Amino acid sequence: MTAHSKLVLKSSNKLFDFLSDLEEVPCGLPSSAALSTTLGVSRTIVQKLIGILMEKGLVRQDGASRIVLRRPGPEDYFSEEDGSVSKSDQVEKLVLRKLSSYELKPGDRFSELELAREAGTSTIIMREVLFRISRSGIIRKHPHQKWEVIEFSPALISEMTDVRRISEDYAVQAIQGLEDSDPFWNKLRELGARHRKLLKQKQIDHSEVRQIDLDFHMALTEAAHNRFIRDLYHAVFMLINFHIWQVGYDRSKIEYVLEHHLLILELLLARDFEKAGLEMQVHREYARTSMEYVSRILNGEEIKDS
Repeated sequence: MTAHSKLVLKSSNKLFDFLSDLEEVPCGLPSSAALSTTLGVSRTIVQKLIGILMEKGLVRQDGASRIVLRRPGPEDYFSEEDGSVSKSDQVEKLVLRKLSSYELKPGDRFSELELAREAGTSTIIMREVLFRISRSGIIRKHPHQKWEVIEFSPALISEMTDVRRISEDYAVQAIQGLEDSDPFWNKLRELGARHRKLLKQKQIDHSEVRQIDLDFHMALTEAAHNRFIRDLYHAVFMLINFHIWQVGYDRSKIEYVLEHHLLILELLLARDFEKAGLEMQVHREYARTSMEYVSRILNGEEIKDS
């Protein structure tokens, strides 16, 4: 993955806005000439933008045509800081995107060289990135062999739930000591507004739910101001998020998650920490049973509706 100029990043965001307004997807991507006119950039820049679209899985090549596969989600947009992101960080985003989109799925094996060629980087940088990601438990390296995306077991699910309980209980206790003027409270209000907006949408993309789920949990843990808990929790939650969303959930289950987030946010804002802690416990149990449900499906078990 090459580092991009601020013009390319800004133009990418404009292109994402354009694609978000498409009436129907999948559909054909407009020609390079048409995009050049629409965005007010050169065709050289447009070719770089198309490369970004394909890298993000928004567009695929179909013979001589390019097909828009989905509308952009919030996680696709570039921030102002992305222009100065290191090569290593950019490569890490690429690998995580392949994992979260299930291009790389549990049981798959891959080599550093394969990914390095795809990312346009060195095997040294790729190896560094993969070892960094491996701390989350999503992937592991076999001695003298390829990397592997891990498969879940009941014991692993139990261990992750224990780490969540310890981290989240600590975070709720820490939140109780925050001053009313702490920026954390405004962050909670903003998260609440985002949840309400998402619930009003006619269609909710899974990528949007994954992102707001991560933002919700990380906001709570970061309030503890303990980098060790934050980093451990982030690694475990990445693993949980990755596993749960391998199965498509219907609208009712998505709404349940979002509405339960809202309930916890409202309890915290009302300073009802005892109830907030109890609801976090309910939320963890729902995540645990969801992971077990996903594992059963991935193992080919027949699931009967309860």
